[in-house]
Amino acid sequence: MEYESLYHIYYKEPDKWEDEYRTRFSSPFARQLPFVLRQYGRNAEHPAFFCYTEEIALLQDKIMGQFKEFMEIAGRLPGAAMEIYLHGSLIEEIKSTNDIEGVRSTRREIMEAMALPEGVRRGRRLGSVVDQYEKIIRGEEFPLKTCEDIRRLYDDFMSDEIERDNPHNLPDGQIFRRGSVDIVSAAQKTVHRGLYPETKIIEAMEKALAVLNDESIPVFVRVAIFHYLLGYIHPFYDGNGRLSRFITACFFARQLHPAVALGLSALIKGRRGRYYELFSQTEADINRGELTPFILGFMELTCEAVNNAAESLRQKLADYEKNLPRLAELPGTKTTRALSELLLQAALFSPQGITVKEMQKQLGKSENTIYSHLKKIPSEMLLVDERGRNYLYRLTAE
Repeated sequence: MEYESLYHIYYKEPDKWEDEYRTRFSSPFARQLPFVLRQYGRNAEHPAFFCYTEEIALLQDKIMGQFKEFMEIAGRLPGAAMEIYLHGSLIEEIKSTNDIEGVRSTRREIMEAMALPEGVRRGRRLGSVVDQYEKIIRGEEFPLKTCEDIRRLYDDFMSDEIERDNPHNLPDGQIFRRGSVDIVSAAQKTVHRGLYPETKIIEAMEKALAVLNDESIPVFVRVAIFHYLLGYIHPFYDGNGRLSRFITACFFARQLHPAVALGLSALIKGRRGRYYELFSQTEADINRGELTPFILGFMELTCEAVNNAAESLRQKLADYEKNLPRLAELPGTKTTRALSELLLQAALFSPQGITVKEMQKQLGKSENTIYSHLKKIPSEMLLVDERGRNYLYRLTAE
């Protein structure tokens, strides 16, 4: 039987709603959290809580079962395929997380930022964003213990973009924002007001970070709770959604794999209606502060993200193995064959292709050697994208 939110029970069985709330809140399986939630425009505040349910346990099992399948497929990938796939996923993740917030960006801009040396990206549009996502791919960890840690991450990740778009939206408080901020609908109706003043923001963020780092709570549960709370607190004037998805991606990369983490925003973009519905129903006065439905909904998205990554790699691997016999007919040396296999991986594991610099890195050859072997590949089999500063190469694929 599907776990039903108090929000839905209120409309379906209003006479049972109050009793159900009291039963859940006082249940031995309930865990109270050090927060109160209040719907915008309402006076009542409700202590936040969630219940450990059978559905949560089953979803945890499902996530890890699907992750086992993902790792089995990942272990069968050819040499550079995962690295190529991750860089393609990084582009889609940044594009999608911006799209969700209505921030204009193009894949070409992201690719050009990626092509710059790491030390000179900052100051270039999307450069700092690319820097931080590449740290996820490299397995670097971000300190997320204190409010100062969150502000430092925000500065490294978002401040360049915020300043470029609207410098008035940069943080102006001791750590976060000093003023009030409203979230409005497309019809310009206020649907949520972030906490205010800054003392309340700091107090709430300290509690939210304590939950995020509380190892007595299962990791996917606490990540879901923090994802909700960061949106509810809304500590910055702008960039809260992008920051929240980035922090969630950090934990997914740590607990699962960067390939799963870098599929999160594209998935949320495709489930945007459901995603925003989870937030609005959780905050609703008639939901009485219960976070269980949000946790379940977010864990379902997590499960789907793992499954999507596994299925994507499975299909790309099948296409690669289908195309590989074509390369046996190519003339040239062992290096030409290795280059051709790399370009086939570029064609199938990334929608963009790869640069000469990336070929040098993967094959350990000089630039001149790469160019000389590119000439040995029949022109009808080689695709070259010459639109950017760095040309992108890949083989044709059936």
